[in-house]
Amino acid sequence: MALETPLENALVAEVEQLRIGFLDRNRCVKGSSLDALLKKALFAEKRRVAVLDAESEEYSYDFPSSLFFVTTFLTTTGYGSTMPISDDGKLFLVMYSLLGIPITLFLLSCITHRLLPCVTHRPVRYMQAHWGLSRSQAALAHASLLLALTAVLFFLLPAATLCYLGPGWSFLESFYFCFISLSTIGLGDYLPGGTRSLATRQGLEFVISCYLLLGLMVLLVVLETFWELPQTQSLIRLFSGPREGQLHGLAFDELILNGDSLPPLNLKERAPPKEETQYSLPTSSIPDPPPLSSTQSVPPLGP
Repeated sequence: MALETPLENALVAEVEQLRIGFLDRNRCVKGSSLDALLKKALFAEKRRVAVLDAESEEYSYDFPSSLFFVTTFLTTTGYGSTMPISDDGKLFLVMYSLLGIPITLFLLSCITHRLLPCVTHRPVRYMQAHWGLSRSQAALAHASLLLALTAVLFFLLPAATLCYLGPGWSFLESFYFCFISLSTIGLGDYLPGGTRSLATRQGLEFVISCYLLLGLMVLLVVLETFWELPQTQSLIRLFSGPREGQLHGLAFDELILNGDSLPPLNLKERAPPKEETQYSLPTSSIPDPPPLSSTQSVPPLGP
C-alpha cells in the first residue's frame, strides 16, 4: 500500500486533468457522455477487442490466440486478458475446466515423476560414486546446480529475450512477466506483443505457450528435487514430530512404499495373559475341616 499509493494518486490526478482539459476544449461534449464512451472503450479493450482500429482483421480468437488462451487456462496461469463474452462460451469454459485442469495437472505430475530418475537420482548417485560425497552432500549440491540452471534458462534468458522483443519492456518488467507466468499467478498486467504486428503477436503467443508448459514441468522437477533432500525431510520430521513422521522405526514414506517389509505380528506377544487359577493344588487334596468337639454347640438357625 505504501509503495503503490503515491503512483496511483499521481495517475488519478493526471487522468482527471486530461478529462477536464478535454471538456474545456470541447464544450459541446457532456461529461456523462464522455464517461460512458470511456467505459465502453475500456470494457472492450479489457477483452482485447480493437477500439482505435475497429476495422482491422485482428481477432482475439484466431488459432494462436486460442492456443495461448487454452494453455494459460489449463495451467491455471490465467492472465485474464482474453475471456469469453457470450453466455455459451462461459458455460463451456466452466464444463471444460472441470475436466481439463485435473487432467493437465495429472499429466504434469506423471511427466515429473518420469523425469526424476534421469534428472535427479542418477546425478546424485554419480556424485556419490565419483566425487566421494555423502548422500546428503551430493543431493544438496545437485539441487543447487539444478536451481541455478533453471534460473538462467527459464528466467534470466527469457527475460533478456522479451526485453529485446517486447514492446519497450525493461529487463525488470520482462523478468517480472516470466516470474508471474511460471508461478501461475498470472496478473495479466503485462502481455507479450501488445503493440506489435499481428504475425509477431501470434508468434510470441505460440512461443510463450510452449514456454509455460516446459517451464512448469521443469519447476515441478526442481520442487520435487528439493522435497527429497535429507535436509528438507529433517525439517519435516522436526515440525511433525517422531510419532507422525515415523512408525515402528520406519519413515512414513518408506512404510507406504515398502509395506511388505514390515515384521510379522507376533501373536504370542499380543495374546492376553492367562487367567490365574484360584488354587494351586487340586480340589481333592484340600483337607476336610476338623469335626466339632462335644463342648461346642451349633448355633440355632432360627431366631
